[in-house]
Amino acid sequence: MTTYVRAITEEYIEKNKYLEKFGNSGSLDTIIEDIIEELCETIFHKHFKEPLREFLPRYIKYLAYKIETKKELKETYDKLEGIIWQNMTDILESQNSKTLETQFEDKIKEIDKEIKINPKNYELYNSKIRILLYFNQYTDVLMILEKMMELFPEKEIDLMVKKAYTLKKDKELKEGLEIIEELLVKHPKNKSLQNYKAYWLSYLGRKKEAVQILQKLLKSEPEKGIYHDTYGEILITFKEYEKAIKQFEKAIEINSNDWFIYQTYIKIGICYAALENSELAIKNLKIGKELTGRIISDLESKNKWLAIVDLFLAEIEEQRYLISSDSSIQS
Repeated sequence: MTTYVRAITEEYIEKNKYLEKFGNSGSLDTIIEDIIEELCETIFHKHFKEPLREFLPRYIKYLAYKIETKKELKETYDKLEGIIWQNMTDILESQNSKTLETQFEDKIKEIDKEIKINPKNYELYNSKIRILLYFNQYTDVLMILEKMMELFPEKEIDLMVKKAYTLKKDKELKEGLEIIEELLVKHPKNKSLQNYKAYWLSYLGRKKEAVQILQKLLKSEPEKGIYHDTYGEILITFKEYEKAIKQFEKAIEINSNDWFIYQTYIKIGICYAALENSELAIKNLKIGKELTGRIISDLESKNKWLAIVDLFLAEIEEQRYLISSDSSIQS
């Protein structure tokens, strides 16, 4: 029943947003009355009109929030697929597009001035790349990476991985995999690259090959928790949440103080959220949030993970509210 009420209400909210563009939207009271009439003609008795009038304003508020954050939440899930590329992501404050555009142009000009003064500063180029990636300027990123290859040949692996990541962002997954494979030809014993390849294969839906790589890595280094963590993430990609939880728990069991464990707890919470076990989801998300709060370095990753936790906690709270509200209506 909750699903039906939600579907009807979301339809009216979306319809109203569409009409707003043409100056024809109705008042909130009118929208609520329209929803009540439809609900009482389908699933509720007419005696429920007054409880619905009390319930719907709050319900609409939550659903409007849900609609507005749906895109942001989807992007959060997408980020989880590429969590290994942490240094390539950035969380900017939510602002209107005009402000962001101005911020983008000003920041790029500022960094370019710094680069002219100090052209050998590797981190300046990385900062510029992060901003360009945020604004989907993939061609510019690839050009900068080519220039960086000339300036910093000793950073080949890092730069080529960034190039592969940029191609992934631009939906060129196969080309990105080719770069990882070329690097592995040059550095066949580099286990970080093997780990990256496992991620990449999962992006392409090649689960069996990705799992085979991780099983080999675990066989060679069974006490390396990060491989269990990667394994869990890949299982999330294929929606095998219960199996993913087992891998994450194994990573924690091996070394609960490892640098990435705060992320592992958050990912366990996300798995439980997907399995609709809100109690365990909240428990693990809050543990992850507490551990994240203790981080004093790498503020970029810290802010990203805190944003992820808050989004999922808000999602769970909303679902609980909807269920309790629906129960009160039926009673």
